[in-house]
Amino acid sequence: MLYINQQESALEAATLAELAEQLALPAQGIALVLNQQLLPRAVWAQTALPDSTDHHIEIFQLVAGG
Repeated sequence: MLYINQQESALEAATLAELAEQLALPAQGIALVLNQQLLPRAVWAQTALPDSTDHHIEIFQLVAGG
């Protein structure tokens, strides 16, 4: 099962990059945490999301301000 920001999700993706594409996440300013591990965008395409495991993903958007 896939959980995104603590909500159960019906989305199915083979990799973290595919999931980001399905969610239409912007190309910059986003951080993804998979099962409590922050993953750089460079490894998203190689990060598999097998169906046999529960995955907890948190999406963070960086915001500038002051």
